[in-house]
Amino acid sequence: MSGSDDTRTAGGDHDSSIAANWMIHPPQAPTPAPRRRRRRLIVVALIATLTISLYVLSSLMSGGNRASALVGHPEVLRPGCTWDSSGNYVQNCKVWSASMNKYIVVQIRASNNSTQGIYLLDGMRAVDSRSAWTTDVQAAKVYDSSTNTTLVMPAGGASSFYTDWNGPAGANTTIKQETFLTSELPDYLSQNFGVSKTGNAIVGLSMSAGPAVTLAEKHPEQFKVVQAMSGYYQLDNPIGALGVLASQTIVSNYTNGILNMWGAPGSAQWAANDPSRNVDKLKQNGQVLIISSGNGFLTPAEAAKLAPQDQISAMALEMLSAVSTVLMQLQLGQSGASVISLPNYGGHDWDNWGRSLTDGKDDLLNALRQNPPVTDKAQVVNATGATNTDGVTAAAANIRKAADTTVALPAVVASSSSDAAASSAASSSAASSSAESSAPESASSSANTTTSEAPSSDNPTSDDATTSDSTPTAPSADSQPTLTTTTPAY
Repeated sequence: MSGSDDTRTAGGDHDSSIAANWMIHPPQAPTPAPRRRRRRLIVVALIATLTISLYVLSSLMSGGNRASALVGHPEVLRPGCTWDSSGNYVQNCKVWSASMNKYIVVQIRASNNSTQGIYLLDGMRAVDSRSAWTTDVQAAKVYDSSTNTTLVMPAGGASSFYTDWNGPAGANTTIKQETFLTSELPDYLSQNFGVSKTGNAIVGLSMSAGPAVTLAEKHPEQFKVVQAMSGYYQLDNPIGALGVLASQTIVSNYTNGILNMWGAPGSAQWAANDPSRNVDKLKQNGQVLIISSGNGFLTPAEAAKLAPQDQISAMALEMLSAVSTVLMQLQLGQSGASVISLPNYGGHDWDNWGRSLTDGKDDLLNALRQNPPVTDKAQVVNATGATNTDGVTAAAANIRKAADTTVALPAVVASSSSDAAASSAASSSAASSSAESSAPESASSSANTTTSEAPSSDNPTSDDATTSDSTPTAPSADSQPTLTTTTPAY
């Protein structure tokens, strides 16, 4: 019994020990699932907030005009773009234009690592699907990878003169090409190809040659170099207006372009969009213009590519362009602008323009790389305090006028000087001859002449001053008409 009792006692003690242990180390209650989920959400929110903050900070520090995208790398296809069949790393990109409410096809070949771009505008018969710079002339082969520049070749723009129209073209077509080329497209290029919004070049031919010059005159910060081939530059006159009407009607059936583009011919807008009226701005902004035209006589190779009727138009259009180009060169020489004239030959066709693009390449690249950027445009204000939109020309003309004006002494100084000279002349005259009475009078006359104007060797004549004062002060310029000759797009 005692053994049995001992066993029970031991068992009882063991049970008591276990019970005591349970009370000392109670089991931990499991963490509720909702609390774990809340912790995870807090951590995710903190990470997302930090990431967004860093992105916004980097965007602010990058600056509005600096390229925020991948610079160069022609082998990298940009989002939404496709490779073009012409090869040479040309991409077909659709760029949204809010001003025209549609997508514009722009063909782009990225640089290696440069932020500089060359805009190449198409001609009168441009098509919306592609630029003739990738078909009739392989611009990406002329400006190959060794040039390290981004080529920008917008499609479309037929009969538009690459300007902003006041009203619709034809029935209801909205044309805001200047807004697209100088605002919407630069934004896209900066964000997707790393192209700077300043310090670029622009090239135009035929219809787009004049507008290329105008866009450079109006936007010198964006385009510091311009090349114009076979253009028509004197637009603000009856013959120029008639050319616009004829070309737009024949090519695009825009019979209302003569009024809806810049208003009635002869208005201030026509003067502002005449490139020859505003060449002084190229000088004032330190820009470089490369200009050329053929002679109108077709080479055998050109004639072989053209039908007989196209041969006639190619010769006639280029001869007209040659006359306009010579007049433009004279105006440029008078303004003192930096101009490079390229010798060329041939008709109004893509063989001619391919030669010009190749011949002008070295000059364009040198100017693009060595010419300082246009950082500021001079501005003056009128008597009311409003900005004078043509401040650069007005200020320059006033400076030249002031420099050429003869400075006359004040009346008091002139009078005393005259008296002194008269007395001196009278004394010497009395001592040497009997003509005493006439000497003071002639001396006084001579003295007055001396004090009223400086020696002719130091000052220009009054004719020079008049010439300087007649410097054109019209605002900026836009384009000139042209027609077709062969193959699509000019």
